[in-house]
Amino acid sequence: MTEAQPSSLVRTLASALWFPMFFIVGFMVCYLLPFHAPAPHNMPVAIVGDQAAQHLDAAFAQAMPGGIDVTAVPDEQGARDAILQRQAVAAYDPADGQLFYAKANGSALMMVLQQVFTPIATAGGHHLALVDLAAAAPGDVMGTGLFYILLAMNIPPYITVMMLLRAALTTRQKLLALAGVGAFASVVCYFAALSMDVIYNEPVLMLIGFLLTQAVAWTTFGLVPFVKQFIPGVAMGLFVLLSMPSSSGAIPKELVPVFFQALHRFLPLGQAVDSMRGVLYFNGAGALPAVLGLVAWCALGVLLVVFNQLRMKRKKAADPEAVTTAGTYEHEDDSEVVVDPAIEAPRPKHHHTLAGTVRAAGGEPVPGAIVTVTDPTGGQLAHLVTSNSGEYEVHDLPRQYVTVVVSASGMRPAVDRVAVRPGRIAGYDFVLEPDARQHRMAGVL
Repeated sequence: MTEAQPSSLVRTLASALWFPMFFIVGFMVCYLLPFHAPAPHNMPVAIVGDQAAQHLDAAFAQAMPGGIDVTAVPDEQGARDAILQRQAVAAYDPADGQLFYAKANGSALMMVLQQVFTPIATAGGHHLALVDLAAAAPGDVMGTGLFYILLAMNIPPYITVMMLLRAALTTRQKLLALAGVGAFASVVCYFAALSMDVIYNEPVLMLIGFLLTQAVAWTTFGLVPFVKQFIPGVAMGLFVLLSMPSSSGAIPKELVPVFFQALHRFLPLGQAVDSMRGVLYFNGAGALPAVLGLVAWCALGVLLVVFNQLRMKRKKAADPEAVTTAGTYEHEDDSEVVVDPAIEAPRPKHHHTLAGTVRAAGGEPVPGAIVTVTDPTGGQLAHLVTSNSGEYEVHDLPRQYVTVVVSASGMRPAVDRVAVRPGRIAGYDFVLEPDARQHRMAGVL
């Protein structure tokens, strides 16, 4: 056996290992970087009184530049409204040392707020008094339960796409399966969370969860024909690595770098967190824009799928025999999509199968008939003989037009051209007529 050339070895290793390398770097950049030391970044805070707001704004700008954005409100009611309308994550009244906040935004934020405002209250001669205006559900002690519910609706849709691409199903069946998995996930997660008091009874959350599943699933499915074997990196990078730190689920977005804050309102996981929190704790404040964002992601996925289907129809109309030469590293499904086999389920046994029976003109089976299958270039794909009952079966044919030639001693060969499709093509029978020339020669002899 000859050794692989260095350049070939590098290409082989790169094609095989790019995804784990991408994941290693992605975890460091997207998890360790934003989570290792949470600190305020453009954190919106309301202060009662213009003079107090100006004083604290200057103090914050000197102590933690870019950390806290101060807005003045006229009175305590204005402070409460700023929290409940989600215009600020905290509001401080220097007159009596009260700090208004919403624990539903996460315990991590509450701890940071205490660290920031305790010395301010002490300097003003007050003991910091915490006033929670939007407590989390009884079972959501840390205020992060909603995030973990949504993870179960954010990651499985991507995995479902990867598994279905290998399945011998039509595009329509795959898309219906994506919708079914999404409905199942949203219902199961909702009632599981409800049983543990992690959320309150708001059935509309199931609809929001379903929108999240379809936003991820349809967009991932729609991107496959365009990014091909890089779909694991694109989908996981977009919907997992970038979405989790920017979601404001595990760590509030006000405590992560501004890059991830900027992504929060655009990625579906953050939109789902915002909309569900708005419904559960803030009388719907901020929920509608987030829901519309999820709808936009779903629409993008639908457009990608429709565009690819139309593109492939035009391609096949121009050249009916056109096929994608994917090679052994890639897999082509019924939508001409290519995926990374390392992330897929094992290929189903006998994926593209052609089967039938060879019979004589009188209807009796022809055992030992030779069946030869060739591709459009004349290359032989299969060569076999029929069974004692005249049956044949050819597995794992490429999805393209193939030529089938059937011959037997004393009979005229039969030839047909077959379009191989996903699944099993059964009942593709051949009838062999007697060879009149051989009969005449036998009579002469």
